[in-house]
Amino acid sequence: MDTLSTSCASATTTADASNPLADILTAASIEHGDRCAIRTELGELSYAELSERVTELAAGLRAAGVGGGSAVAVYLPRSAPATIAIHAVIATGAVVAPIDVADPPDRTAALLDQASITHVLSDRTGIDRVNPAGRVVELPQDGLLLAARGEDDAHGPSAEPGYLLFTSGSTGLPKGVLLSSSAVAFFAQWAARSLELRAGERVAAQAALTFDLSTFDIFSTAIAGVTAVQLPEWLKAFPQDAAEWLADNEISVIYAVPSLLRGIVSAVRRQEQPLSALRAIAFAGEPYPPAALRELLDTFPGIHVRNWYGPTETNVCTAADVRNWRTGEPVPVGSALPGVEILLVDEECNAAEAGELVVAGAPLLTGYVIGGEVVDPTVALAFPDGRVRRAYRTGDHAYRDADGQLVLTGRVDSQIKRRGYRIDLAGIETIACEEASVLAAAAVATGPDNRITLFLDTGAGAETTESADAITATDGAIRALLPIASQPDSIVICSPLPTNRRGKIDREHLKTLAAQPGHTEEKESS
Repeated sequence: MDTLSTSCASATTTADASNPLADILTAASIEHGDRCAIRTELGELSYAELSERVTELAAGLRAAGVGGGSAVAVYLPRSAPATIAIHAVIATGAVVAPIDVADPPDRTAALLDQASITHVLSDRTGIDRVNPAGRVVELPQDGLLLAARGEDDAHGPSAEPGYLLFTSGSTGLPKGVLLSSSAVAFFAQWAARSLELRAGERVAAQAALTFDLSTFDIFSTAIAGVTAVQLPEWLKAFPQDAAEWLADNEISVIYAVPSLLRGIVSAVRRQEQPLSALRAIAFAGEPYPPAALRELLDTFPGIHVRNWYGPTETNVCTAADVRNWRTGEPVPVGSALPGVEILLVDEECNAAEAGELVVAGAPLLTGYVIGGEVVDPTVALAFPDGRVRRAYRTGDHAYRDADGQLVLTGRVDSQIKRRGYRIDLAGIETIACEEASVLAAAAVATGPDNRITLFLDTGAGAETTESADAITATDGAIRALLPIASQPDSIVICSPLPTNRRGKIDREHLKTLAAQPGHTEEKESS
C-alpha cells in the first residue's frame, strides 16, 4: 500500500515535560516507531513517519510565530493531515481548537472570536472561508496554510498548552471548553488501560475532531501503539456498509455514540455478518436505550462493553462494565475513574442520596473561554473525606443502585443529548422568537432518540400564509445559526401554546402532542 509519508530530515517531536499530550507521540515514535499509526483510504503512516511529519509541521508553525500563548484553530475535515495538524499545534505548546468545516460560516466566525483564536490552520478553501485579517503563511506539507487573525503579537486565552472543544450550544454563543494538556492525557492513558489496547490492534477512528471522543482516537491509540483506522465519514449514514467496513478492516475496538452503534448492530443482525475481530466496544455521549443495549449484548456475546459517562467539561469521569446488565433494570454509568471524586448533592450543594452529580479530580476543565477570557465554572465543595475540592456541577441528576453504581435520571435544565451532542432547547426557542411573526416558541424532545419538535405560536391558524411564512423564516434562521445536530426535526404551528396552572408553557402536554403519529407532518426539517 502506498504510504502517506514524505521524506523529512527531522526525527521526533520535541516536547516539554509540562506538555504530556506532546509526550505521548514522542514516546510512541520511540516505542512503536515501525507500527502503523494511521490508516486511511489513501494509505498508511507509521508512528515514526507520523512523528516526522508532525515535527516538520510544528517547526513551520513555530517559524510563523505559533507557540505558548497562541490559540490555533485546526479547520480541516477529519483526515490524516488533520490529525498531524492537531499533534503539531500541541507540540508548539499552543492551545489547539478543532473546528467543524461543516458549520455555517457565521457560527465559525463566532467560535473564532469567542475563543480569541490567534491563528487558523487550514487549506486554501478553509482560509478563504474564514477570510482572516492577518498574514497567510504557506506551510511545508499537504497544502496547509496558516492564517493570523490579527496582529502577530496577539494572544489566545491561555499561556499553557491545552485543548479547546466547543459545546454544541444552540444559542449562537457556544462556550469553548478549555482542557489542560494533562487533563486530556489523563483520559487517554486511562482509556488505553481500561480497554486493554494491544500493540498492533486496529481501532475504528470515527469521532468528529470537535467531539471529545476523538481524543481517544488520536491519543489513546498512540499510547498503546495501535492503528487508528479512519472510518470514512459517508459510511456513518449507511450502517450495512459501515458493518462491512469494520469486518474488512478487522477492527477490534470501537468507541462511539449509541446512535452509530445501534445502526451497526441492526445491520449485523440482519445480515448475520459476524465481526470476528471485534473484542471491545465503548459508548458515550448519550444514554443507550435499554432495548437496543440488549440487542448489542446479544449480538456480541463475550466481548467487553463499556458505558463511559462525562460531559465535555470532564471528558469521561465514570465508567461501567455493562456485560452483566440485566434487562428491566436502568443502565448504569458506573463508578468514578481512579483519580476522580464523585458527589451527589441537593439544591444547596449538601451531600445527598440522590441529586446533582458533581465531579472533582484530574480530568476537570480549566474553564470556559467566553469573549477571550477563561471563566472557571467550578465550585469549592467539601467531600465526605473532609477535603474541599474544586468541583464541576454536571447538571445531571443521579442516584446509586443496589450495587453502588451511578444511574442517571435526567437533566436539571433544558439541555438534552442526542447523537453525542449537547443541545440547548432554550437556545432553539430564542432564535425562533427573534422572527417577527413568532409570538412564542417551545422546543421539546421525545422518544429514545430525542427527536426535537419546535412549536410556534403565530397567533394565526396553522393553514394561514402567515404561519407558513413563519415556519419558513424560522427554519432558515435556525439553519444559518445552528449545526445540523441542533436543528429541530420538525416545526409545528400551535396557537396558542398550552399553559399549565401556573401560566407557564405546558411542556409535558407538548411532548404528548409531539409523540402523536402524524402531528409533526406540517413541516419536516430535511
